Amino acid sequence: MASEKQKQYQKNIMIYQSKPSILKSGGKAFLIGGLICLVGQVIINLYDVFLVDTREDAVQWMLVTLILLSSMFTGLGWYKKGAAFSGAGLLVPIMGLTNLMTSAGMEHRHEGIIEGVASHLLKLAWSCCCCRSCDGICDKCS
Repeated sequence: MASEKQKQYQKNIMIYQSKPSILKSGGKAFLIGGLICLVGQVIINLYDVFLVDTREDAVQWMLVTLILLSSMFTGLGWYKKGAAFSGAGLLVPIMGLTNLMTSAGMEHRHEGIIEGVASHLLKLAWSCCCCRSCDGICDKCS
């Protein structure tokens, strides 16, 4: 009986809740995603000038930097707050995958390093690698 009242209450309050603006949400996602890409390009340029010999090495080190920053922000709880503000803007592929892997590892850390953290990190990574490999095989077949 209580669950029926809760369902009716949720149905009634939906009428009065404000609807999200698609233009506002899309604009924030576009700007935040673009800002992340700009930061990535600045990191590439800094690495290219100061730390590495080739542009390809600078790109690889930029990816490592974004992965470490995303993982650190997930651990500190900042990624979730940023995603709530920017919507899909933070889901730039490398950062979104890192957030998924880090949060899965954090969720299962009570099971231990190997059985909890590592196995759940690898479970997600394996599914992504498998899908990408199958996609590459299908492209070669056609």
